[in-house]
Amino acid sequence: HLLSAMANFAAVGIQREREARFRQRLERYHSPQVVGQILKAAQNLDAPLLQATRCEISVLFADISGFTRMSEGMEPMVLAGILNRSFEVLTEQIFARGGTLDKYIGDAIMAFFGAPAPDPDHARHAVEAAIAMQQGLRALNASRPEGYPELRMRIGINSGEAFAGDIGCEKRMDYTVMGSTMNLASRLESSVARPNQVVIGPRTAEILGLENLRQLDPVSLKGIEHEIRPFEVPWRE
Repeated sequence: HLLSAMANFAAVGIQREREARFRQRLERYHSPQVVGQILKAAQNLDAPLLQATRCEISVLFADISGFTRMSEGMEPMVLAGILNRSFEVLTEQIFARGGTLDKYIGDAIMAFFGAPAPDPDHARHAVEAAIAMQQGLRALNASRPEGYPELRMRIGINSGEAFAGDIGCEKRMDYTVMGSTMNLASRLESSVARPNQVVIGPRTAEILGLENLRQLDPVSLKGIEHEIRPFEVPWRE
């Protein structure tokens, strides 16, 4: 009986350790509210929790404009400090609206809204996060230490259908999204948006309604078959 009790105690400890590691992994990517929903759902589903599924989402790409050029000659610790300080403020705005952090790409951020937990307001939350990110970066610039560069950011957002799920191999898996919706969001950020701008695709604009949006000139983008009519979201006001 004693050995059986000790074995059960050890099994409970191992299970709790696994759950703690799983929660820690999820918290790298998701807001606390989303993590709670995922863990709750995991208790009721036999299928893999983050298997690839088709869903309606909004994808956000944000890039600190000209940071590579500005960083030339900077001390590595200073460079890392600026990026970490900026990413902390920007990521907080994503998580505050239920967004999922996909990855940091150098001085850029990729995030999406609407997965793994469905969000009928994913487009609005993505745009609200983008505005708050621009405002947060402006506040950082206003309080930056002497000698620190002024940072400006381009943001592109697109909404539509995508595949979301754990992608990778046995040794390394990442929860990410794939599809043309993501590709267009990336192109809007890199090829359309200017520093301090938030640019959205036509589907995002359609979901939000056209009020208070400024239509930009039609553009042809690499890898996108049709001409795109993007919109700018005013935020400085």
